[in-house]
Amino acid sequence: MNMKEISGQVVARLQQGDSRAKIYNALVGQAPKDAGKIAYCIASVPDEQLRQGYIRHNAALVLLLIAYSILTLVTGLPIDPEAPTLFLAIRTVIPLIFSYFVFHFHGGVYRVAGIWFVIDLLETILLTGVPEILDAVKLLVLFATVVLMFLIARKVFPNLGIIGPKKDAAGHYLF
Repeated sequence: MNMKEISGQVVARLQQGDSRAKIYNALVGQAPKDAGKIAYCIASVPDEQLRQGYIRHNAALVLLLIAYSILTLVTGLPIDPEAPTLFLAIRTVIPLIFSYFVFHFHGGVYRVAGIWFVIDLLETILLTGVPEILDAVKLLVLFATVVLMFLIARKVFPNLGIIGPKKDAAGHYLF
């Protein structure tokens, strides 16, 4: 099974009222070799109460990601024809890709994107500083993005780690 199929089955069964453990056991019974993928997909789907509780935070995060992408493009202008523009394109497009997954509350993206933006934050502080007001706004947006990324990741997806689902002391997946 691929991730999309597993996620679709998990969401459908959660809407029917099945417990996460019951879903895990049923899907692992069908495909035992995909146990890690199944646990990841289950942990990536937020509880409905948490989703509703953090929907405004998530919407603000989506807007911050779009704003950061626009600010990155604007601060990169005018484009020097002699300089490579690949990095500007990457730094503009990646936040838009993250915003798509954040919009859909996909749990696997929050910590990875948070690390991406922490690195970007450090790079911005160390290399460029704040020479203009637009750079200061960009830095504030970036800081708010990092804070919201890790807040939502910690509160809404507590059983999901950076790479995959967390395990308990006995080695069983948490979801």
